[in-house]
Amino acid sequence: MNGQYVRCLMVETGQEKTVFRLLKVRGLGNALFPQRSRIRKIRGIWRMDRILLLPGYVFVFTEEKIPVWKYYGMERVLRVLKYDREPEGYLKGTDLDFANAMADMDGKLGLLRALDENGFIRITDPLLDELGGEVLSVDKGKRQARIRFFLLGQERILPMNYQLFGPDGQPLTPEEEIIEEMVEDEGDEWLTAWTPDFAEMLTEGLDLESGNADPVRPEEPDGEDGTSGTGGRGYGSD
Repeated sequence: MNGQYVRCLMVETGQEKTVFRLLKVRGLGNALFPQRSRIRKIRGIWRMDRILLLPGYVFVFTEEKIPVWKYYGMERVLRVLKYDREPEGYLKGTDLDFANAMADMDGKLGLLRALDENGFIRITDPLLDELGGEVLSVDKGKRQARIRFFLLGQERILPMNYQLFGPDGQPLTPEEEIIEEMVEDEGDEWLTAWTPDFAEMLTEGLDLESGNADPVRPEEPDGEDGTSGTGGRGYGSD
């Protein structure tokens, strides 16, 4: 999916899928909106689904330069993110690294790798080093870490779930313990390479005049009781 030129659009939250489709239909680039895998223990069973990592943002990849004005006036698009000295809004630095990393994963961030060192959880996923992420806290009960990034012009603290691995590199949590809650993963077809019949598939059920489409569900409270919690400071919790 990676393109030579990458932009980031700020869109109406909940309308990421609509903008994704419109960009494809109008030939304005290949797009993705980052998603992450989330696991929650519900009634004693670990369930996994996929939710938005950065609600309200869509990344656009193109092989050729496209005038920035073509993105203005699009349904559900609020603005094109720009740097002070980059009026066309092409990403660079860590922002570009993040966009390309997400493209390499087809826009879907899985569970982070982590080690349990005598009760101390250490996040070891190489993605943190690549993107300059800093672990602020870990909640062992939720298997979730709060990670700070500097992305798109501001500090962002993102919740991410992790998977424990042993010294032998094997996961400590049996895969059969985690149940896929999302049976139909529409994201697989959204990120498919362009084919002659792809435009027809993308426009199916979409009102191009209003831009209406079913949104991907946004972040919901974690935990059975809807509360959130944090663990210790630094790389993990003991």
